[in-house]
Amino acid sequence: MAKLGPFSYPDIRFADAVEIAQRIATKFHGTVSVKGLAWELGMAEGSGTLFAKVAALRDFGLVEGRGELRISPLAQRVLHPTSPAEGKEARAESFQRVELLRLLHARFNGEIPDDVSLLVGLEEISRARRDEIVRRASLIQKHLTDAVRILGRKINSDKIEEYSENKQIIETLPTVPQVSISGHADRIYLSVAGKTLEVPLTEAYLDVAISLLGTIRTELTDVRSSDFSGSATQDNDYSDISEPITRNLAQQ
Repeated sequence: MAKLGPFSYPDIRFADAVEIAQRIATKFHGTVSVKGLAWELGMAEGSGTLFAKVAALRDFGLVEGRGELRISPLAQRVLHPTSPAEGKEARAESFQRVELLRLLHARFNGEIPDDVSLLVGLEEISRARRDEIVRRASLIQKHLTDAVRILGRKINSDKIEEYSENKQIIETLPTVPQVSISGHADRIYLSVAGKTLEVPLTEAYLDVAISLLGTIRTELTDVRSSDFSGSATQDNDYSDISEPITRNLAQQ
């Protein structure tokens, strides 16, 4: 079992742990003794390397038991998912069981940090000695890279709250008319407050369009300077602005 400060983490990568779990499931029908696993992996029963691999399987939540190792329900979902979505969810759960990786994933918002950023992050999270951090950073970087591929990018809850607050503010604003002006060869297409008009492209009509936009800009400025108390023409449909101008257009 690998450790950094108060945190333990797997000494082998997730794909290697899954491969061992697959061998237990296939060759031993899901249950094997530590001695049997040692034979299968070609290791001495009391070796530190075997102990590290078994500990990694436990860290990822792939096996249960002590003297006798059993494939866990989580491992069954990783190895034999009923759907791609279930398989991805199971793999994500395995990584989330490793606290150090979960904290790093959250700290870097689901991004893979550069070497220096990772070292700084590990020091702040683990409070371990710098020489120990440097010695263990390589494997942790590989674990984090695997975790990012499975877990994806973390959604920033602060951004979600900020968006929700801004959305509520926007929804309290009085309705502002949509204005669309486009020119095609010798025509102007004008849409204001749900009213549309297509007119020839002339200097007179351009002056009217500019006047309309200026009026709407003034109204919009008044809306933004209000206290949103409801008195600032929240139900105004701008018919008092658009109708005289469209009449002028029609009379031109």
